[in-house]
Amino acid sequence: MLSKNVGLVGFTLARVSLAAPQATKCASLSLDGTPPGTSLINITSTERYHVTVENTLFNSTGTVSDISFCDVQLYLTHGDAGDEVRIAVWLPLEGWNGRFMGTGGGGFNAGLFDPALADGIQGGFAAAATDAGVGLANDPGPWADSKQLVTNFVHLSVHEMTIVGKALTAKFYDQKPAYSYWHGCSQGGRQGYVEAVQYPNDYDGISAHAPAINWDRLMPGFLWPYLKNLETPLPACKFIAMTAASISACDLLDGGADGLIGHPPDCKFDAQTLVGTEVQDCVSDKRITKEEAKAWNSILLGPQTPDGKRFWYGMEPGTDLSFVVPAPFQPAESWLQDFIMDDPEFNSSSLTYKTYLSAFATSVAKFGKTWGSTDADLSPFQRRGGKLLTFHGWADQSIPAKSTIEYWERVRQAFRPGGTSVPPGGSNVDDFYRLFMAPGVGHCANFGYGPGPLYLVDALVQWVEHGKAPETLFAAGFGQTRNLCLHPRKSKYKGRGKVEDASSWTCV
Repeated sequence: MLSKNVGLVGFTLARVSLAAPQATKCASLSLDGTPPGTSLINITSTERYHVTVENTLFNSTGTVSDISFCDVQLYLTHGDAGDEVRIAVWLPLEGWNGRFMGTGGGGFNAGLFDPALADGIQGGFAAAATDAGVGLANDPGPWADSKQLVTNFVHLSVHEMTIVGKALTAKFYDQKPAYSYWHGCSQGGRQGYVEAVQYPNDYDGISAHAPAINWDRLMPGFLWPYLKNLETPLPACKFIAMTAASISACDLLDGGADGLIGHPPDCKFDAQTLVGTEVQDCVSDKRITKEEAKAWNSILLGPQTPDGKRFWYGMEPGTDLSFVVPAPFQPAESWLQDFIMDDPEFNSSSLTYKTYLSAFATSVAKFGKTWGSTDADLSPFQRRGGKLLTFHGWADQSIPAKSTIEYWERVRQAFRPGGTSVPPGGSNVDDFYRLFMAPGVGHCANFGYGPGPLYLVDALVQWVEHGKAPETLFAAGFGQTRNLCLHPRKSKYKGRGKVEDASSWTCV
């Protein structure tokens, strides 16, 4: 569940049009044809009134109340594969804004369903979700060996959900959606990027944040902090103290004492400066040792070969490592067991440096083309007028912020003169793809300590439909507001005004 300490942008979109009289009653709504290669197992549709959904993700209360919609549930299968892919489509019974929204998942879940769908309905969207046929157990073990289910999860089911969702929306209202949007974070962010590359005509605008792209490297990368902790156990009291020290050392680099590291790449903090320091919160072994400082530094550097060559990204200084150090991150452990080792009983506590290097290499070699993000050609998406909007927290403790920056850089390289994706007349990547970095913000604006955005579809709609590209993104939380800067620009304190106020900062 995402943190409720984050200030969120509300659903303030103007309606494109009021809902047309329903051409087809909800109870008799059917699907006229299915996506190529699929057949319909069954479909049900039910009117639901005054529904309350808790644990929603993109509003300040965590609850969506009093929504009424046509709830369509259907299952598709692919030939004789035997899969059963669930798709849910919620259609507002009144106040439809004329738009369609696809929603994404998290971890090894392809969709979040009710919490994400409810947020869409509250905003006036017709909204859809899918489980890709793998269910909601967040456990890939039962399907890791199924070619069809893996294909479903990696890319196919979101596309088919989009086809089905748009078709049902058009039939219900007797009016095609004027615009279609994607909204997701983490796994949902990865799905949004896949849509932009592989199915560029599905969505006019894609809101995809902290994207779990580069999956073949990301998954074993998750295990690096855990491995370093196996080699040199880091008591929680000490890594908390070292993280706090990094913030203290680098807080003023942006000119303002706001308790955040504004641009972590500028921070050159070395934990070796703390060797011998006593940590009062520790019950015993209070002094930070040379080995512990080295382990903390190594976690931040990221995975390295024996000769010191880095091959994936580490955590940024100021990042809360409390759940990635003491125990293996569950999706990464599942990836190791079910995909790399092909051994569901493999005990991660037996992981060694040598085994880790081998597992990482296997992941890239075996899954780079299917699960990875080697294709940064967004030119088809750009040519059709699509817009891609992303934010990533600098203090993301799950997906390294530099992973997204790496992809952004590859897109820019492709669109430079002589690149592989330069359209006629050239193009500025900012015209269709904008990245914003959020100081102190954790994964999907969760668990961090800095002001974060979350629901950015409002800004995306303004960009897609009115040509108003966001120069900054408003963020709030933890007693602060900030206007996040368009990457690669960064925030700088003006030298006057309250550091807690967005108006006291500028982008440089």
